[in-house]
Amino acid sequence: MRKQISVLMIIIMLLSPAAFAEGELADPGMTPDSPFYFLDEVSDVFQAPEAVTDEKAAEVVAMAEKGDEKALAKAIEKYDKALLKIKKNAYLDEEKTAKVADQVAKHLAVLAKVLEQVPETAKPSIQKVMEKSAKGMSDSFKELKALNLEKGKKVAEETLTKVLADAPEAAKKGLQNALDNVMKNEAQESKKKADDAQKEADDSQKQVDELKKQLEEAEKKKSEQAQELQKKLDEAQKQAEEAKKKAEEAKKQADAAQQVVKEFEELKKKVQQKKPDIVPQDSAKPSDNDVASIELLLVEIKNVAPKDKPEFISDIIEQMILLPESPKKKEVSKKTLVEIQKLPLNPNKNKVVDDFMKVVVVMPADQDKNAILVQLIPDVQKLPVDKVKAEVIKELVNQIQLLPAPGDLSKKKSDLINGLITEVQILPQSKAKADLTEDLINVSQVLPLQEQPEYMKNIVKVVQKLADDKDKGQVVSKLIPAVALLPDDNVKANLVKDLVPEVQKLPEDKIKTKAVKDLVNMVQALPEDATKTTIVKDLVSVVQVLPAQDAEKNDIAAILLPAVQNLPLVEAEKVSMVNNLNQIIATPVQIVVNPVVQPVVQNNTPVYRSYVPKP
Repeated sequence: MRKQISVLMIIIMLLSPAAFAEGELADPGMTPDSPFYFLDEVSDVFQAPEAVTDEKAAEVVAMAEKGDEKALAKAIEKYDKALLKIKKNAYLDEEKTAKVADQVAKHLAVLAKVLEQVPETAKPSIQKVMEKSAKGMSDSFKELKALNLEKGKKVAEETLTKVLADAPEAAKKGLQNALDNVMKNEAQESKKKADDAQKEADDSQKQVDELKKQLEEAEKKKSEQAQELQKKLDEAQKQAEEAKKKAEEAKKQADAAQQVVKEFEELKKKVQQKKPDIVPQDSAKPSDNDVASIELLLVEIKNVAPKDKPEFISDIIEQMILLPESPKKKEVSKKTLVEIQKLPLNPNKNKVVDDFMKVVVVMPADQDKNAILVQLIPDVQKLPVDKVKAEVIKELVNQIQLLPAPGDLSKKKSDLINGLITEVQILPQSKAKADLTEDLINVSQVLPLQEQPEYMKNIVKVVQKLADDKDKGQVVSKLIPAVALLPDDNVKANLVKDLVPEVQKLPEDKIKTKAVKDLVNMVQALPEDATKTTIVKDLVSVVQVLPAQDAEKNDIAAILLPAVQNLPLVEAEKVSMVNNLNQIIATPVQIVVNPVVQPVVQNNTPVYRSYVPKP
């Protein structure tokens, strides 16, 4: 037996991963696609949880690169468990929590690079793992700030700066999306919890007030019920106090989550504005040969066939990106922009401008960058509208906001977005129009929160012109969460009021049901006024006509019921709506069973027919 154990230990040691250079993931070793993967899981018992987490992250990368979806799903599951374990081990320990943040940040950085290289089928899974890593990092920051505020802020800034600054340009978009999704979703969920807790506290207080009133009346009449009512009042007051404390705590958590989003947005800007570290003088200068080669290529453009010029210029841009920032690079960038402006307006030019934006993004925020943006914006406005143009405008808006003194560019920023909205609005009905409306939402999200409402109003006008189909449903389902994050309740209420009729027109499917549920959840926190009354009444009508077989219909009605009970309506109208909702809540979900298709063999030839039951 001892000999067998010794042999097993040797196997385990051979299977254990060797660490790579700092900043890389561990060697994945045995991966989930191997029939002997169980041996790798045995070896995990003899490793530190941190090492196991690194290994599982590496397994995710390896399976994504192979394109093995089944093994990738298993790797993700193992990574999730390992991540949870290191977070638990670090609980209430400053040093361990800081290490977890740093470790998960490395995973996130590597996954962002991998996202650009894996097959398309694997990308959604990698994005999912990136969000898990981002969640782990965000949780660590919040826990560390709770333990030591100053240290938490410092670690968060240092870690995020390193991750965002070190990421390759191609990987930055996926990385920022993962961080944005996690942090904004957390803020939204925290706010909802806070709103729900406040609603519960308000309802408890109303119950206390009602019981006080009943007790006063009973005492006046010297009723025998007074003693019983006093007991109920004492219990209700206790519950109200607990609900109030819960609401206060939830509000603190929501404020903290919103603060994290705000700090992250500020940090992103800081990282993008940060000048590159000083490097030795020789390496800071681009090679004279490299610059000379690019200048020769720029001269050669005039001899290139018109149809080949876009690709030729994109190749020049590729070489230019490799140059370090310097006055010479700025000069060739300006010359390249002149050549781009000469290209005819078509989708090929859109692609070239998109490539050129990679040069603009890494430029220092100075007068030269300002000048290039001023020169580039009019050309971008003339480009034919498509997804590439929308992405270019989004990046231009972001770059304008990062300038220390944008000046007149602030007005141009507004013109860029409004121009794009107008172009999308006048497009003929098509899936492309719906897709571009989603891109409008993406563009608006890079703006500061206080600037978003005006653009959201215009986007809603575009949505109102879309055909009432599944594509419109996808757009609406993306717009509603964006509206929910707006800070001004009055603006939010007016946007919701305009969105409810659009949701009502959508085809009956899961997308519509989710949109209705999101609207119902959002309306709970709106101020009690005439606008909310209109919205709630409209939502009751929408919920009533949802399909009877929709499993969520009952839940939505239950969520909406308290809002209806608080409406300032005449009693008869309110009772009617309450009864309708109660009827939905009490109605069992109808399960629709499709007829089974049975094969019938005639003359050895399979013929398929459906059995139709008699009426």
